[in-house]
Amino acid sequence: MDSSAAAATAPVEAGHDPSDDAMCTRARERYSVDRKKGGRVSRKRRRHAALPSLIIIGGLKCGTTSIHHYLGLHPDVQMSKPKELNFFVDELNWDLGMDWYRGRFDDRFKVRGESSPHYTNQPRFRGVAERIRENVPDAKLLYMVRDPTSRILSHWRHATGAGYETRAMEDVLTRDDQGYVTRSKYWMQLQPYLEHFDRGQIAVIAQEELHADRGGTMRKAFAFAGVDQDFTSEQFDREWEKSTAKEGDRYQFMEKLVKLPGFRSFDRNFDRLPERLRWMVERVVHDPDKPSAPKPEMPDSIRDHLLTLFGDDVAQLQKFAGREFPGWRQYR
Repeated sequence: MDSSAAAATAPVEAGHDPSDDAMCTRARERYSVDRKKGGRVSRKRRRHAALPSLIIIGGLKCGTTSIHHYLGLHPDVQMSKPKELNFFVDELNWDLGMDWYRGRFDDRFKVRGESSPHYTNQPRFRGVAERIRENVPDAKLLYMVRDPTSRILSHWRHATGAGYETRAMEDVLTRDDQGYVTRSKYWMQLQPYLEHFDRGQIAVIAQEELHADRGGTMRKAFAFAGVDQDFTSEQFDREWEKSTAKEGDRYQFMEKLVKLPGFRSFDRNFDRLPERLRWMVERVVHDPDKPSAPKPEMPDSIRDHLLTLFGDDVAQLQKFAGREFPGWRQYR
């Protein structure tokens, strides 16, 4: 039996999630150069450095990349480059220091923001909400969510397409202690933020809402951020990092390529590229015009377990949001 087959049939260690391990390792490695520099910031960045006023706290595979780009199109909004700073996670980039973090933002913009899905990655990372509250207490927090089971499938496709996940689906998605499941418990993930922030500082948007009514959803997002809500752009039609590409040959080739020493700097600096150039690469790697690929088959036993598992969590989240999200009725 080869190593990949052995990994796929190996028992799942309680609480251990090698797929999440791989993603977290990559999130930290993306700032290895900054770490070698001791988090130093250039004089140009220091001149206009400021803390953010908007933080997208997740969730993973819920449209954070798209809304990050849409928000950044507004003339009064600056969204960080790179997108995912993961600064307030102690185990990731907290060691880079507050000066480094301030240097990611420009005080000439009315609204400054970042998007880090690892900010809602409990129980792996704790204390994130407390650190945000201590350092940017007035920040507005935007939480992107998605049908919990659909999010799990997208997460699975991402992890298997990138080579992070080699275990059997039946052995992993039935475990409530794996990141696939815990990251879809949105109400649970929100609890630390509700303890440390006023509810008016927190907004929830479902990916399904962003997809069905892009203009209307962005108006709400802009109003929440505190800028002109009537701004629109033809670039709102662009969908970033569609999950249909995660099983494609081009995506898997790129994932393997950026792990090689000579190409790691490209991975670290991709989000720093100009918008037009990033979109050209996006079209090649993620192929947003590609028809939707068949989703992985999820056995009925797993699906039924998840529908039951998420019922109360979904009910509490929708009560907090004050509305039902499109396509989530199966969790009633």
